[in-house]
Amino acid sequence: MRRPATLSTFTTSLSRSWTRQLPAALIVAALSTSCADAGAPKLRPSAEPVAAAMQGAASLAGGPAGAPPIVTTPTVTTPTVTTPSIAPSPSIAPTPTTPVAPDPAVAPASPVPAPPAPLEIAAPALPATVGAISVKAELSNTHVLMPGDGKVSVVAELAAAVPDFPTAGPRLSLNLALVIDRSGSMRGDKMDETKEAARKLVEQLLPDDTLSIVSYSDDVRVDLPASKLSAAQREAAYDAIARMQPSGSTNLSGGLARGQEEVQRNLSKGQVNRVILMSDGLANRGVTDTDAIAQSAQRDAQQGISVTTIGVGTDYNEDLMTAVADKASGNYYFVAGATAIPGVLTTELGKMAATVAQDARVEFRLDDGIELAQVYGYTFTRMGDVVSVPLAELFAGQKRSMALQVAVPVLREGLLRVGELTVTYTDRYKGPITETRAVEVTVTRDPKLVEAGRNRSVDERLVEVQAAAVLNQAANLVKEGRHGDAQKLILENTENFRGKAAGMGGSGRIQAQIENLTRTGTVFESAAAPSAAPAAAAEAVKRVKAESFDLAR
Repeated sequence: MRRPATLSTFTTSLSRSWTRQLPAALIVAALSTSCADAGAPKLRPSAEPVAAAMQGAASLAGGPAGAPPIVTTPTVTTPTVTTPSIAPSPSIAPTPTTPVAPDPAVAPASPVPAPPAPLEIAAPALPATVGAISVKAELSNTHVLMPGDGKVSVVAELAAAVPDFPTAGPRLSLNLALVIDRSGSMRGDKMDETKEAARKLVEQLLPDDTLSIVSYSDDVRVDLPASKLSAAQREAAYDAIARMQPSGSTNLSGGLARGQEEVQRNLSKGQVNRVILMSDGLANRGVTDTDAIAQSAQRDAQQGISVTTIGVGTDYNEDLMTAVADKASGNYYFVAGATAIPGVLTTELGKMAATVAQDARVEFRLDDGIELAQVYGYTFTRMGDVVSVPLAELFAGQKRSMALQVAVPVLREGLLRVGELTVTYTDRYKGPITETRAVEVTVTRDPKLVEAGRNRSVDERLVEVQAAAVLNQAANLVKEGRHGDAQKLILENTENFRGKAAGMGGSGRIQAQIENLTRTGTVFESAAAPSAAPAAAAEAVKRVKAESFDLAR
């Protein structure tokens, strides 16, 4: 019986004319910068430069680039398109490798010596993407060793194209609820900057957009009921924002629930349905349990309402805000200073305006005898033999990757089907799209085949996912006051990554994570110093957790 399954700033000036016509230059500029830590120095380099996004769009037109995928019988289906199956060359022998973590970036050529002629891989290229998203599935190794534990990792990479916006027509309409914390701790610059940011957001929305504004403290108030932004309604929005005054406690759960209700009133496909939740403090009224709030957000996400969370300052609960964003398929931002709030809202609006795919979901169906060992980085569900990860929307130029580790039975040599990867989404211009990839591995007694079958790009991505987990765990240790344990964890994994990079003959991507962990250790060490500001450790924890959230995806 089949049951469902589960996986887990750029700031740019966004003019009203841009949100109407979406010029490519601003879209790409907007999408090229990481926003996890608004207004603060990064712990790792910014993810994707503008040039890379444009080059990525160009490559999508001709099909996925990079090493031949491990998927041996891919079939791509849309309402009208089916691609032929692709089988491996008879001379190809699949090879396994140590699982790490997923990433859409194109890895440098492997320094591992080329295998002898009989092992040379000559698989045909996959067909060009049929929709807005290019899909690639790869194994950490084409072979698994017999005898052995049979473990191998599968990485799915999704890359959203950058369309020609001037000719692509108007953007999707937005159905947006802005949920604002007006508790007493928001007094001063936080409330002033939040109100200014909200005004700018209202200014940039279109008449066909639906907006509601909810604020919360001890009570929850609908300051602007959901409605289309006519001229009169826009003025009503400005007035509602101006009237907000901070006082009282933080009924975050009540504010979130009411925001979801407002979006639900006008819920429909073909538009972006989202709640933007802002808070600077701890939930201390209404429901305060992190899991309960996150599960509630997830239930509404299953109906198509995503939630983006914005944490302001150093007093809010970052675990709650990341959990809600994760469960509800939204984005998460840490804002260290109030002056960065307008930029973050502009960033979020830019992403929504550039949406090219909706209702995106990745499913992996395990074949008989295949065991799921681990899913990296995402909230996921599992129903029977199907593991499912909801992604909601993807914006132009965005890349998402996810990885899972499986154990295959190593009972006899030969080609073994691991499972089937299915990606479904609604293309902004073409409608519903479904793409499938069959994933196969070869069981062998020959360790040379295993060594030759390692996938460098997948191994590098697995290291990045592992680094994200280390960052999050180290931040938790610092939060508990266990600074020594945090430093030990960072040091051990830094050495581990050095060994992995050396085994590849060097790796820029792994070196970036070595430097990332080293910087993080320095940041935590400084925050623990007697001379450090009282809030230094709290800020460092939030900064690192935001970094981890993005890196895992």
